[in-house]
Amino acid sequence: MPDPTLDTDVLADLLQEVKAVAPLAKNEKSFASAFEAYRTGDAKTFQAVLRRLRLFPRCRFVCNWICAKECVLRCLQLCGPPPVDQQLPDPRTFAEVVAKLTGDEKIVRRLVAAIEKGDAAGYRRLITELKLQPYCHLICHWICTIRCRLICRWICRPIVVERPDLVVELRMAGAAVRALLERQDAFDAAVAGLEAEDAEKVQAALRPAGLIDRCYLICEWFCTWRCIRVCLPLCRVFPVVEIQDPIKEAAAFARASQVFVKEPGALAQLIAATESGDVERFSALVKRLKLELYYIQLCHWICYRRCRRFCRLVCIPIYDHPWFTHVGDFGIYSDIDPGTGLTNKAAGGHGGPDFGFFSCLPLRGYCPKRDPAHVAEPMKYRFLFVLGTSRTPITGGFVCEVLVGSRYVTWDADGTGLKPTLQTVRIRGASPSPDPTPFPGFPPPWGSPPDHYVVPDGDGWVKVDQNALDSGFNGWLMGFSSAVAFPDGDPAPGVPAGTPVPGGSQKNGRDIAIVFEATRVSNPSAAPPDYTNTLGRIHISNWGEVSLLDLLQFHSGGGTPCSPLSTDLDIEYTTDHELLADWFIEMITAATVSPAPSFPSGVGPRGAAGTDHHDISTWPTCSYAIRLHTRRSLTTGLVDDSDRFVEKTFCIGTRRGR
Repeated sequence: MPDPTLDTDVLADLLQEVKAVAPLAKNEKSFASAFEAYRTGDAKTFQAVLRRLRLFPRCRFVCNWICAKECVLRCLQLCGPPPVDQQLPDPRTFAEVVAKLTGDEKIVRRLVAAIEKGDAAGYRRLITELKLQPYCHLICHWICTIRCRLICRWICRPIVVERPDLVVELRMAGAAVRALLERQDAFDAAVAGLEAEDAEKVQAALRPAGLIDRCYLICEWFCTWRCIRVCLPLCRVFPVVEIQDPIKEAAAFARASQVFVKEPGALAQLIAATESGDVERFSALVKRLKLELYYIQLCHWICYRRCRRFCRLVCIPIYDHPWFTHVGDFGIYSDIDPGTGLTNKAAGGHGGPDFGFFSCLPLRGYCPKRDPAHVAEPMKYRFLFVLGTSRTPITGGFVCEVLVGSRYVTWDADGTGLKPTLQTVRIRGASPSPDPTPFPGFPPPWGSPPDHYVVPDGDGWVKVDQNALDSGFNGWLMGFSSAVAFPDGDPAPGVPAGTPVPGGSQKNGRDIAIVFEATRVSNPSAAPPDYTNTLGRIHISNWGEVSLLDLLQFHSGGGTPCSPLSTDLDIEYTTDHELLADWFIEMITAATVSPAPSFPSGVGPRGAAGTDHHDISTWPTCSYAIRLHTRRSLTTGLVDDSDRFVEKTFCIGTRRGR
């Protein structure tokens, strides 16, 4: 359903832009310099003008106002006034055009060059060549809108970096629209949600289609279609006026729009009339405010700002979006094979390829303090592990302790009075700290504050500490004690050393999914989360490896482990594990044996079994140790499994006749 705060937020955005552009509009030379710098992508000049007028802190508002105006001016220049009787194509047809155009990089480059240079002849020639005359304005506004977003994000950065590539962004946007087209049910549901301004409905359509991360590109495409559909009928009642000097006309509109500072109620009424498509009310307001010369710009400015604000409800800015990103050093999408659940490469210099996971897994990601779509709402998050159809929250004993960050507390550390002091924040499975941290029951100084411990509730939810540094928890979000969830342990193969482990006795781990959910604290546990993503498969194995070692002479021919050896050494060994990295046998002794004996070794899963014979009749009298080393291809994400060994000792005593 439509968000009741949408129009209020849109009104605030528009008034911010009007107020921000006012000082610029008072000086035509400064206005012209800034406007032309925006047109040409001259970031240094644009920033210099705004800094001179002390407007750079409000750069985003100035840039948004300019780009909304520029798109109308540029597309009128390239396409001319839209025909009075033009019938707008339906969204699917427009989507098909966008998908086809962006599939050809050469065509995209020609379109971008024509729009950025204001080459009307070249643009119309290409549109005619492609037989896309009915889509002239739609294509121009769509490209210009994406250019606006990229330019304003880039040009308002304090440090000028490399300019973003509009061609690449257009092809990405086209690919997103194409992917949505391929899912007819998702396309229809998304468009219906967009038309109804129902953010949850749009999200519900895009998530199963795997397009939520490209949501803004899809919403931006829809805004182009929607605003031209809205503004065509609203603006037909006004005569088309040829614009001789676009920059002077833009400056005049900036000055004329200051009427909204005095009459914000009139702007609110225009927003409502634009949204409802009320031609009579819209035209009456435009005439009363003496804004007839700017009717097209006015409609597009309002409509695009409203649609973009709605897109923020649907598509959380990617930099603010809560995400589950890593298990230790391993990216959940890039470093863990979706088919096997094993690592596909080493990360951080360890753990791959083809490693499984064990022990305490540090689950990493980001969760902001406040919901990006509802900035007054604090956030909470949780993790669940999924085995088959069972979904289990990671809470209580399933939690191993992790450091999640630091926060400010009021504390008298050195006896000089209360002041904000940093306190470490950790998550563990039991015994939460009081919040706020109480003062000690003795006079200051108190020394450093104790660590603050957060414990997930019974459903696994962790509230993001509003006193935490930065904008949220960024890094370790949870520790998953996989060995508690899946104890595994001693494989107990039931065979003696030297005998292979039968297939029925071989132990294997399991593939599970790990789900991340984040939502507003106000949402009940049973409600669908606002945000979620999943590691679809990760292979967990906490089974120990089979590592059996014996000496034949210790249990045959009357021998015991205390019997000295003389002529023969038969080493019996059995190793087994589904993810055995390597194994080898070595001998430790103070004696010098010549020639040096060689012992068996191996790499890869399941290990080996056998008896290794040695003639020791010439070996010196001494004590000896035989060690069987094993190492599993397992990682916590940060620390790999270490080498272990089992050992048998024997001695060669004094031989008769010597």
